[in-house]
Order: sequence, then structure tokens, then C-alpha cells
Amino acid sequence: MWVVEPPAGIDGNTGLMLVLHNWGGVYNSPEYIKWCNTFAERFNVVAASVNYLQSGSEWKDYPDRPYDHGYLQAMDCIGALYHIYSQLKEKGIEFNEHRVYSMGGSGGGNVTQMVMKLAPHTFACGVDICGMPGLTDGIAYGTGEYGSHLNAGYSQDPASPKYLTKDMQEIRDFGNLEHCRLLKAANPNLKIVICHGVDDRSCPVVHKIAQFRSMIDAGLDVDGHFFTEWHVDGSVVTSTGHPVGDREQVVIKYADAYMKEDGKFARATAGASDFTRKANFEYPTTNGKYVIDYSAYPRIEFVPKEG
Repeated sequence: MWVVEPPAGIDGNTGLMLVLHNWGGVYNSPEYIKWCNTFAERFNVVAASVNYLQSGSEWKDYPDRPYDHGYLQAMDCIGALYHIYSQLKEKGIEFNEHRVYSMGGSGGGNVTQMVMKLAPHTFACGVDICGMPGLTDGIAYGTGEYGSHLNAGYSQDPASPKYLTKDMQEIRDFGNLEHCRLLKAANPNLKIVICHGVDDRSCPVVHKIAQFRSMIDAGLDVDGHFFTEWHVDGSVVTSTGHPVGDREQVVIKYADAYMKEDGKFARATAGASDFTRKANFEYPTTNGKYVIDYSAYPRIEFVPKEG
């Protein structure tokens, strides 16, 4: 990972922030290094760009493996945060564990949503820019739904090693209503910001709007910016399609109020982070439950129903 400290140094109000690349991206691309520098100074955070599972060409170098699509990828990013958190604690460096943020575009937007879900007490705000709308059937099997070219390479054949179970799909859906309600109960101060073009042909906006609806239904505090031609200003938002525009500036325009220390609606979590709690958190699914264990390095496992 690429880690940038605030230019003024780490103080008692310095937070942590994930800066997450797209599907097939790599952590040290120039744009992500630039974003880390910008956000570290602007928001007084230790900013980290992380290489997660199947970064770079790894996802296509092994065609026998479907694309993880935000599950273990999110755990990699949470693990990176845990590493930074632990080092700061071990060295007795004061920081603010209540100011933890994330942002990402495309695949990084999807992983941003998933880190907020799988570390339910940890994040104060996350910005999802044109991220995949969960692992939909269209993306899982590459059907071309709504014109999307994405194909995560899963199979509907139960005998296939690429078989996608209902539970695997449910945990990857950050719009799952029951899961949204559990997240709201765990982290009532969480702010989610969605920025998505209505003409996105990679990550279909129809499903993202459905997820937005579920979040609102569950009581989560979420801003839904669904860009039409009216929003295109030629500098920050330049497209109603997948690129959106200057993604660094999109974060500044739509989340400054939540991430800046003196922001009008500056966000911080009310309780201890998952790293401090060192407890388990569970998300039930059709045939069992997913258990995230924070007693040490974060781990996740699926536990099937008995009988």
C-alpha cells in the first residue's frame, strides 16, 4: 500500500482514510498517489491506497477464478487499516479513530461500500463514485444487462468451482435491506455519499438507485447524487456516464462538508471502532451467516445453518 501522512504531522484529531482504485487498477498509479497527497492534507488523515485481491492484471491472469467483487477485497483494505491502526497504537501516537473515511471509483466505489459494511463500527463517511451496484446477476454472469460489459466470471452450475451461491451474492449486496438495518444500528452516525451518472453503461445506475432506496428505507444517512446533464459543469462533473469527471474533485465537492475537520457537517463515529471493540459481527443470509472476527487481524467466514 501507499501511505501518506498529513504534511503537518499526525495529531490527536488525525483520522485514517482509504483511497481505493478501480477494477484492475494498482495502488501506486499516479492518480492515487496524487489523491492520497490531496486528502491527507485537506482532511488531516493518514491516507492509504491499497492493493487488494485481484488488483492489476491478477483478475485476468487466472481465468479459472471469478472476480471477488468486494468481499475479500474489502477485508484486504480493512486489514490495511488495521495495520496502520496497530502501528500507531503500538508507538503511542495519538490519532482520532472516530474519523475513518474511504473513497473509491468504479471497483473502488464498490469496495468502499463493502468496507463500510464489513467494518460496521469503524467508518464515519464513505464516497462511492460510480461503483458497481453489488454483484448483480448481470455482472456475475456477464449477461450485458443495461448495456454493461462487466463479467465477474461466475457460474450458475452448482457443480462448477465458479458457482455463485445465494449467500455469496447476498453478502456482496450493500443494498440488502436486512443488512442495511444492522449497519444502521451499529453505526448511526455513518454518512454514505453516492455519485453516479445516469448513463453509466459499466455499472448500471438502475441497481444503484435500488440500493439507495434500501439504504433510505433502513434509515441510513445517504446522499444520492445521480448525475444528469444538469450536473455537468465541465470541470468536476464532465460526464453522465461511467467516468463521471475529476473524481478527486468530486470527493471535495460532495464530501468536504463531512470529511474536513471544520466541515459544516463533519462526521465522526460515536462509539469505538471494530479494531478497538475486538468483537464479532454477524450478517445473516439465506443459508447461514457471515461472521467477521475482530479479535485480532480481521477475518471473515461463512457459517452454514445447522441441519
